[in-house]
This record gives sequence, C-alpha cells and structure tokens, in this order.
Amino acid sequence: MMGLFFAWSAGEGIIAWRWFKAKAPPTPGALLLPTALYLSLAILAEYQPARAVATTFAWAVDLAILLQVVGKVPAQVTGWPPPLMPATQIWPGGSAAAATPAAAKATPAGTASSAASRSAQIIKDISELPGLGIIK
Repeated sequence: MMGLFFAWSAGEGIIAWRWFKAKAPPTPGALLLPTALYLSLAILAEYQPARAVATTFAWAVDLAILLQVVGKVPAQVTGWPPPLMPATQIWPGGSAAAATPAAAKATPAGTASSAASRSAQIIKDISELPGLGIIK
C-alpha cells in the first residue's frame, strides 16, 4: 500500500509542478480526478492478488503524466492572475454598484449618523423576530 501512496504523491507532485511552471496554482479539478483514480486503485489493491497490478498501473500513470509534461512549455490558458475588480463591484463577474446621489453628497458625519440609524433599525428588526424577543 505504501507503493500506491508514493505513486499518488508523485503524480500529484508532477501535476502541481506543471501548473506552477505555467505560473498558476493548480485548480481543484486538476488534482481531484487523479486522486479519484489513485483512490480507486487503492480500493482495488485491497484484494491481495491485484495489489501488484494496481501499484504497477499507478506508477505507469505517473510515467505517462511525466512524459506528457517534461520538455514541453505549458500551453494551457490558466486565467491567472485573475483580473482586478473595481472597488464598486461586490461579486467577481458581477456588475458595478451604482452610486446613489445621497452617497455622493454624504459627509463623514452624515454617513456615520445614517449608519448608526441603520444599525438601530437592524437591531430592532432582529428583536422582533419570533423567539428572539429577549434581545432588547
């Protein structure tokens, strides 16, 4: 079983090395599918007569991955680093929030008082929820 563990760690290391060579972190999907393959080989290796075959196949997969990677410049598009988000955007890929006229004219003192009144309103709304009447 240690042979399968070392084959799995070598295979994951080769995949991570390829991604780092492309100047990007490995995506979870790039590591998940090989892990599932090695896990299925480990389950197969629980059957004693198939242990040597499963371990040999795991190392053969490592060799195949290595032959696909060595000496080649990574050609995959990584999308890394991700594009910068504007300060008005809340969610990646979303649209920018529209500036309200009141927010554009607000002074620091006015903003603080409106935030305090909004906080008081939120606390009042929470205290009126069923079962939370103990909050005052």
